[in-house]
Amino acid sequence: MTAYLPTLLDEVSRLCRDSNTTAFQALSIQLDNVPRTKTEKSSSTCPTVDEWLKSALAVIPPDHGLHDSASVAAARAPWQEASRGVPEFFAGGYAYASLVDEAPPASDDPIRMGLLLQRPNIAYPGHAHDAEEFYFILSGEAHWHVDAHRFTALPGDLIHHAPCAIHAMETTDAPLLALWVWRGELTGRFWYESAPDVDCPSPPGVYADRR
Repeated sequence: MTAYLPTLLDEVSRLCRDSNTTAFQALSIQLDNVPRTKTEKSSSTCPTVDEWLKSALAVIPPDHGLHDSASVAAARAPWQEASRGVPEFFAGGYAYASLVDEAPPASDDPIRMGLLLQRPNIAYPGHAHDAEEFYFILSGEAHWHVDAHRFTALPGDLIHHAPCAIHAMETTDAPLLALWVWRGELTGRFWYESAPDVDCPSPPGVYADRR
């Protein structure tokens, strides 16, 4: 079976390079340095994926720069249900997959890349983390806010969250499928806006790929 990560990394890097945003252009350089020989993680599924991935993939715009590569990756990704282990702040309603995890000691330029699938009509409440974050919207739409900036995220949008920026997203009547990248303080804090002094645990499996 042909590896999907090299093509996906190349195409995400190209989108970053072609953007007019300095942060995304810098991310492109970092993505180019991720080894293309990484062992891909075994695929797995979960209830959110079983119910919503097929419909989310079907409506990725055909001219989206990640249409083919992200579709292949999503079909073979190691999906897990997620809630950050703090149901008192967020009961869940989305799945995630970690595809790339370049962190110390394997790399001194930490970066993580993966996918998110959020169910329809789910509000992912305001939260923040020490890591810098980038989103590439594949399909669906969501009401988004980053600190005081509010907007509707649509397929093809590139979204940047600076370290520690409070951000939230609420889906409409369709699922949201997106590719995300973290860089910088991958092992730093993650917290919810409603409880800024409570550190949330890392999801399982995000440090599994250090080879």
